[in-house]
Amino acid sequence: MKTQTLYRPVGEKEMLLIIERGYTAFPLRLEWQPIFYPVLNEHYAAEIAKK
Repeated sequence: MKTQTLYRPVGEKEMLLIIERGYTAFPLRLEWQPIFYPVLNEHYAAEIAKK
């Protein structure tokens, strides 16, 4: 089985929560987030996170 890396675009608020957890887990979705939105491309994830 081949491993696929998924990227999750996060904003500053989410990144701070990830840091607080010692980089071991993503926080629960924020109230305004409808779904978990992983992407396959790091560049695209960074673009989404900036918006």
